[in-house]
Amino acid sequence: MARLMRAPVFFTLAQMRFNPFLELGPILPGLQDAFRKAGYPDYEVAKVQGIAFQQEADGFSLNQKAAVRHIFRNKRRTKAILLDTAALTYELTDYPVFGEFSQAFADALQIVHEHRPIDYCDRLGMRMLDAVQPLAGDSLAQYVLPQALGFDAPLEGAQRQHALTESIFKLQTRTLVMRTIRVSEGILVPNDLAPLRIEIDPRFGDHEGEAVILDTDCFQDGRADFSMNTAIADLQQLKQALSQCFKSLVKPHALSVWE
Repeated sequence: MARLMRAPVFFTLAQMRFNPFLELGPILPGLQDAFRKAGYPDYEVAKVQGIAFQQEADGFSLNQKAAVRHIFRNKRRTKAILLDTAALTYELTDYPVFGEFSQAFADALQIVHEHRPIDYCDRLGMRMLDAVQPLAGDSLAQYVLPQALGFDAPLEGAQRQHALTESIFKLQTRTLVMRTIRVSEGILVPNDLAPLRIEIDPRFGDHEGEAVILDTDCFQDGRADFSMNTAIADLQQLKQALSQCFKSLVKPHALSVWE
């Protein structure tokens, strides 16, 4: 599928989870300098809260766990590398073509690998957010299938605030998640991604009227020896699955508007 001139994608990420590092402190100066040379001079440290599941004799316990995340951004704040002790995430808001995207992801992994070898991969995933924002005079029904629009108002005079649909599919080691979020205006970022660390193209935020956010996520689980060539080949398969999801949700009129 050729790149659309006015593509609706406004956020993309790729992530690899790998063998945990005990700590990043000793290699941080070298990492920061390498990412700076690669085009990510903006650096900050963020603390994130997570939940740890622990098995006990009578069941499971949940404990909050704080983690430190290192963020390396480009000057325009449209791309970011997120690194913690067990994962690297590449985020951007100006998605190019897959070749450029996968190369940037591979370059980031290579930088980490050179400073602290990655022995194995536990999970590889890719996620894309698209904003379906009709032109003035058009309706959402002209752009996406009815399944993406949610239910009609059950009571006369009721105004929809938002609608959410989700489907999850399993294919061997891969999981595919398709979500649609209908919002009254502008765009919406899913809670698990907010707040974003990079800036979204203003054309998406300036839209007036209803929109549908297509949130597609594909990832594969399973421990495997780290191989850059295998990782990029697998990532391409994940991207193909996301492209099929996108094409299954939008109508020909939408594609003609975005060309």
